[in-house]
Amino acid sequence: MLDRDTPGEEFEIWGRHITIVPWFPCGDAVRLDEVLAKIAKKHKVFIVNAGKVEDWGKKDKFEIQSVEDPGELHRLHWDIFHSLEKNGFPVHQKDYLGEKYTPHIALRNHLQKGNAMKPGEELLISNFSLVKQARLKKSGRMIKTLVKDYELG
Repeated sequence: MLDRDTPGEEFEIWGRHITIVPWFPCGDAVRLDEVLAKIAKKHKVFIVNAGKVEDWGKKDKFEIQSVEDPGELHRLHWDIFHSLEKNGFPVHQKDYLGEKYTPHIALRNHLQKGNAMKPGEELLISNFSLVKQARLKKSGRMIKTLVKDYELG
């Protein structure tokens, strides 16, 4: 989450964020916390830069801002992805993971409109967040809860 929220806070529309891995089921929250805490300790705070704004998608267009990464974000992505898989948390939607991972900030879709950063602007990555999603049975809406921020280093 690029705009810090308070753990326990619920929201429906995503704020500015860079997805490191997509959703995965969690049957053991204690073990997941241990895995993520261990990863966070191994990685140091780093800087990425805002890239260009572009439209993505075929059917439903959405606006993103690319993230220029000298490599640290990709290493964090790989570490989280492989550690989750190895520890029994199978990540879904693997089409854009690993070598196909393209970090970006979602700016606009049918529910949100965010502000782009200036291309080249530095963005300090000092943590990553675990967000839980649950579908409300009656309405089908997806409610998200910020579970925890994991500080790097």
